[in-house]
Amino acid sequence: MAYTCGLLLLAILSSAEVTCNCVQFGMMHFLAVPIYETEIFTAEFVHFLDVKYKQKGSMVFHINMILVIDESEMEWNGQASVVSGGIGYNFTTLRLTYIPKVAKVTVVIYGIPR
Repeated sequence: MAYTCGLLLLAILSSAEVTCNCVQFGMMHFLAVPIYETEIFTAEFVHFLDVKYKQKGSMVFHINMILVIDESEMEWNGQASVVSGGIGYNFTTLRLTYIPKVAKVTVVIYGIPR
């Protein structure tokens, strides 16, 4: 059941248009904890940037929410999409497109223990 729901969410939320400074995939669960966070700094315009996450260690989590926050501008006018994995999986690859010349983007992934 949970696997099917994860696939359904992945199909629905595989791409989201960014019209403000934050985009969210999935929903926060009360048992969710942050399992990955990275800050991306750019000093030049790039057409796209991939963010990859794969779990390591003995703890295994199902990803249930992904946040992409652009801290450099109020409106990014780009896109964030899940290329592989994502909600319901223990790995993901995100593609961020149309990143401005000077940007600070933070990606935070939350998960629920298996």
